[in-house]
Amino acid sequence: MPFSLTGGSTARAYDLAYTVLAGVILVAVLPFALLSLVKNKHGKDPARKFVPWLKSAFLVFIVTLGILVAQGVLNSYEIYSNESHWHIVRASYHVGYIYEFFRTVLSALLTVYLFELSPGLHHALDGVTNMFDKVIRYTAYALAAIVICLAIAYYGLLVDFQENYTNNIGYITRDVAGFNRIQDVNRLMSATAIILWVESLVITSLSIYAFIQRRMSPLRTASILYLIASLLNLLSSTWNFAYAVHWLLESSRQQEQPYYVLILSIILSHWSQGVLLIISFFVAKRSVSAGGIWSPSKNHYGNAM
Repeated sequence: MPFSLTGGSTARAYDLAYTVLAGVILVAVLPFALLSLVKNKHGKDPARKFVPWLKSAFLVFIVTLGILVAQGVLNSYEIYSNESHWHIVRASYHVGYIYEFFRTVLSALLTVYLFELSPGLHHALDGVTNMFDKVIRYTAYALAAIVICLAIAYYGLLVDFQENYTNNIGYITRDVAGFNRIQDVNRLMSATAIILWVESLVITSLSIYAFIQRRMSPLRTASILYLIASLLNLLSSTWNFAYAVHWLLESSRQQEQPYYVLILSIILSHWSQGVLLIISFFVAKRSVSAGGIWSPSKNHYGNAM
């Protein structure tokens, strides 16, 4: 969702707002990302197979928000400048396309992490992994691979569209062919959003089941955090799904997107993901009181640490 470089004072205000909002959540999550890399250990614990996915999600979140802030800085320079700089405008579009790619990869990683928590909770309490847990795990891997392939596809099409169907600063030079190409991109992005939304519904169902099953166990805190994290993921994916259906699949409305949509995108999508990651840091800690998860063979949950 690249920001428009036109719109006068309104564009200036919204550009500043969305850049600041992106920077705030980036700064808030960064310390937890660094702590996660140092403190959240995986080892060979079957209950903690989610940890590498969580660490990857932390890193990609920092990269994604860093790219978004960089795009905001480029836009601000162009909007507040008295002269037009075509190379900055062109760079802003390409940075926006890179952001879209990493945003989707981030969603895929968070989805795998949340799917992994379900068998992780099961193994932490019972010390076993059943066939259903394996089905969940490998289905999550397969869907993540599909989502990332779709992201690669529409990133390539976006770059091709920018280079071959526009004048590199946002104006389509081949009307019919350019319109068809951007429609293809929109369909791919919408399909990705729909897949992630359906996955988030399944994850929420798993987290509700885990909470009901373990509300009286030593894993009660972990199951509560899992439920909260899944609801935050559902909020993020529902917004992306609604955006895809309302703006991407209805081509006539693409040029009518209000400025506040990007503000909503940062708050409903990235802020919810940021809070999700912060909560998840405590799930990955080896502490019962903090809501941590690990195998009973490593540390028994009956003995709180």
